[in-house]
Amino acid sequence: MPTLTSCPTLSGSNIMNLVNLSKMPFSFHAGWDEVAVVHHPVIKTFLLLVLPFALLPPAILLYASNEPGSLLRLNAAAARWHEIALVFFVAELLTVPLMGWLIRASAAERKIAASFRDTFLLAAIIAIPMCLSSLGLLLPDWWSMLGLGLAGLMVAASLLYHGMYVVLKMDEQFEAQALAYQVFGFGALAWALLSAYILLQLLG
Repeated sequence: MPTLTSCPTLSGSNIMNLVNLSKMPFSFHAGWDEVAVVHHPVIKTFLLLVLPFALLPPAILLYASNEPGSLLRLNAAAARWHEIALVFFVAELLTVPLMGWLIRASAAERKIAASFRDTFLLAAIIAIPMCLSSLGLLLPDWWSMLGLGLAGLMVAASLLYHGMYVVLKMDEQFEAQALAYQVFGFGALAWALLSAYILLQLLG
């Protein structure tokens, strides 16, 4: 994962200050201490965090579909990449609030109170590595592409675990881990379906 230091989208008076995103999947404090005190409205999180990263996979799809030697050019019959990119983009925008709602609902089942504002922010952070993994579409072989996609899912799962513990103000790390496993299934399934959609276009 790249280091986002003083990123104009995420720092200063904007959505939050992620001092070092690369540490967040492995720490309960680095980056998360800043997240824990952020109380921006959902619309601000959407505009400054969700939307910019959600634009990355469709942009890469369109670029790779026109790049000589790209895997996306293997099937000339699947040349409707503008439509595919739009569908992917809309699905991304829908998945983040659904994930935020699921985190809140799952927490409520365990008698943990959480605002949708906070769980939406957590869902937006979780989506970052999955969006960045779309860079794998620029790689020249299937194994590298799949490897980067898998890495994105693993980082997202770790972010969810550490983020739940901090954002939901949980006392037990084991409970945070169990809740993260419960919730992550939905996010992983959604991303797998989106990836399968792209794969079907390649093979169809």
